[in-house]
Amino acid sequence: MLGKSSINPPPAVRRTARKSRIWDRTLAAQKRRSGLIFALPAFLFFGFFYIYPLFSTFQVSLYSWSLLSTPEFLGLNNYTRLFSDREFINSVWVSFYYALGVVVPIWILALVLALAFNQQFGFRQGYLTIYYLPAVISLTVWSLIWLLMYNPSFGLFTAFLELFGIRGTRMLNDAQTAMPAMLILSVWKGTPVYMLILLAGLRSIPGDYYEAAKVDGAEAWARLWYITLPMLRPVFLYVMVISIIEAFKVFTPMYILTNGGPGSATRVLSMFIFQNGFQFLKMGYASAASVLFLFILLSISLFQFRVLRLGSSDS
Repeated sequence: MLGKSSINPPPAVRRTARKSRIWDRTLAAQKRRSGLIFALPAFLFFGFFYIYPLFSTFQVSLYSWSLLSTPEFLGLNNYTRLFSDREFINSVWVSFYYALGVVVPIWILALVLALAFNQQFGFRQGYLTIYYLPAVISLTVWSLIWLLMYNPSFGLFTAFLELFGIRGTRMLNDAQTAMPAMLILSVWKGTPVYMLILLAGLRSIPGDYYEAAKVDGAEAWARLWYITLPMLRPVFLYVMVISIIEAFKVFTPMYILTNGGPGSATRVLSMFIFQNGFQFLKMGYASAASVLFLFILLSISLFQFRVLRLGSSDS
């Protein structure tokens, strides 16, 4: 009788359990509806400002449209023209040149500075605040400041070079020095941001690991190589992903300082798209370049996330 009563509970108990299950399902459904209602503005914003422009860009890329004339359907002709356009191919190479020239120094400097600021020394917070100031300045203001610094007549950078006997330098007017000038500007601007991210990653490493390594007699370089760098790898891979994407999206310094010149020395992909779309009024052509730009960024991002996944699994 005992086993039977435990298998078949009384009717009152069964009704109570059934009501409890119905109430739980109702409450869960209400939570889902409430969550969807609160998330609806974000979905609408994302759909209106991201998804809709994306499909509209692809649609416009199939036409010849100058904003002042009736669109003419071209199919994939804009894409085939891009692959044979020397200016577009040059813009792709310039974008890769700029991205690699910016992110590699940023990774090295950000890591070195994060390791330095992770130590205890006098006025550390003051130095950290001063060094982080470029990150809080808008990129437009930062570009205008460096435009004055690169001025060949009274610029601070020009005066600095004159101390070493280098006179008459026009970095923004020379195809050989225009891109290095952009790299200096961008590295100085971007390093504090990623330094702070790496510093936060260093602070999250438990101190017990270092104490145990010291007890075992590990030197500073051994602690760095076997504890700090492996523990910091997920954060460093995140910095790699974000910094490369941001480097490929650069536009403001080129627009303010050189307008893509001299010649096409600093005409990155974003600048190529802007000039074709809003200066030459080739909206279809610029839209096709934008679609290819999107595929380039997606390919780079997927590759980096693959590396990030492998790095996380190995750790």
